[in-house]
Amino acid sequence: MRRLLLIAPLVLYVSCVHKTQEKPGTQTFSAPSWEQVAKTSAFSIRDTAEPVVFRDEMWLSNGYCDGGILVRDLWRSTDGVTWTLVTKSTPYDGYSEMVVYADKVWAVQKGVWNSTDYVNWNQVATKAPFDEVGYGEIVVFKDRMWKLGGKDVWYTKDGVNWECAIADAPYGPRSGSAIAVYKDKLWLMAGAVKQTNKPPESIYPFLTTYNDVWCSSDGAKWTRVLEHAPWAERMWVVTEVYAGKLWIMGGFSNRKRINFAEAWYTEDGVTWQEYKSDPMFSPRHEASHYVYKGSLWVVAGNSWPLVNDVWKLTLPEATGGALKAE
Repeated sequence: MRRLLLIAPLVLYVSCVHKTQEKPGTQTFSAPSWEQVAKTSAFSIRDTAEPVVFRDEMWLSNGYCDGGILVRDLWRSTDGVTWTLVTKSTPYDGYSEMVVYADKVWAVQKGVWNSTDYVNWNQVATKAPFDEVGYGEIVVFKDRMWKLGGKDVWYTKDGVNWECAIADAPYGPRSGSAIAVYKDKLWLMAGAVKQTNKPPESIYPFLTTYNDVWCSSDGAKWTRVLEHAPWAERMWVVTEVYAGKLWIMGGFSNRKRINFAEAWYTEDGVTWQEYKSDPMFSPRHEASHYVYKGSLWVVAGNSWPLVNDVWKLTLPEATGGALKAE
């Protein structure tokens, strides 16, 4: 999720959690709630840190710090409380997208790297065939690695030989979208394109943000299953598959100048419900996210200011992760 070269103005955030009035498609839950595991962490405050679960540990790579500084460190944790520094200087490109594939962890941006232990890295390609795109994503789908971000979609089996599934996807040159694999399909939700909206949006007037939902069974043919989701337009939003459902969390409204303290889930991309709880993680964008040890995790991100806290949501295993409304 590489950052665009944008400097956000100092703005006081406004929470989007409504405690007295429910929105359509919203349910309030008695239990469980989000739990703050750590108020601060050993790693510095940051957003856009790349998360991955590998060798039964949560790993946190790089990140954006105040003043536009890219930190190149790498951390690991087994509980979200104690984080251990692995290295201060990672060899792969800054803001590399990371994924576990073929029993290796991969880092993909300008070049392609992999490792079997997160310590010793092997560069398998010096230049990937696609353009470097801010806030893209790499996922595993149909036994291949897939690179999404911008308007094209690429896939590979070895990190060296890449094939373009589609050069001009119908959702346009997106960045800052939520990208996931769910129910044997690729999903792309929300995000922004470099195009002036009518009327122009607030902070970055050259961007248009969306709240649509797209999916594909082959990476080439894309279907928009929902033009306007019940959640507001946003970019810099993250996603995970947890408890049999597809989730989005957080994000930033370019239209309203606010971050979101929201978690929404769906089983089909069309019908969405908001999972509200008290407590809840603060409004934020570009958080790191994991599914680990039966929990859904939100780590760090930009809440104006940047933060390095750790939150998790654990749904009851006895009900198979079923969500029960009050």
